Amino acid sequence: MSISSNCGRIQRRCSASPNNKLNSRRDEDLGYTAHAWLTAVFGQGAIKPFRLLQDSRNRQPPRLLGFSSQSGEQLIEHAQAFASPLALQVCPLEANFAAKPMPAQWRAGRRLGFELLASPISRLKQNEDDIYRRHVREREASGQQPDSRDAVYRLWLEHQLGTAAILEDYSLEGFRIVRLLRKAEGAGRRDFLAPQAKLGGILTVQDGTAFQTLLARGIGRHRAFGYGMLLLRPAP
Repeated sequence: MSISSNCGRIQRRCSASPNNKLNSRRDEDLGYTAHAWLTAVFGQGAIKPFRLLQDSRNRQPPRLLGFSSQSGEQLIEHAQAFASPLALQVCPLEANFAAKPMPAQWRAGRRLGFELLASPISRLKQNEDDIYRRHVREREASGQQPDSRDAVYRLWLEHQLGTAAILEDYSLEGFRIVRLLRKAEGAGRRDFLAPQAKLGGILTVQDGTAFQTLLARGIGRHRAFGYGMLLLRPAP
């Protein structure tokens, strides 16, 4: 899937009262909850990657931004035809849904500000681990001083960008360990701890086609659960 003239950014504002606190004991970042709702309303993978924006003080309802290869009209049509009434009742679409087409092309050399919520993990033999923790273990095993978390995450992000863009400026704006909820073997669910990093900075588009693909795919793991969406803004 690539960003094209018929691929847009979707915005949803949940109409539930901000005083109705969502249950996030096991699903701390609400990624599983948002994923399940998007699937029930729009279909599997119809909006991916996405970002759930929440008011930390719970004064405003959450907002959801996402990319889709379908138009807003196509998504609404699918929801009206196939979504259950209960799923639509959570966040009615009529007054809470907006879509716009993204640029069909990205010019090489264009500078863009960005924000990214990512889970910088690597997978080895079915085991996921924070890339920084893995870096520390490897350095300590070889008797070397480990780099900072900031530096390790920057190298990870540069690798993720590949040939699509060059990282011009970067900062680790926030970090925490969160409890995530996912499906387990059979019909059960499992929760586990994972790193959550908020990254920001400025990038320069190097390959416009590769950059379109990167935006549509997202960055890192757990992209179907609220991670990996590049939010763009004009570079200062």
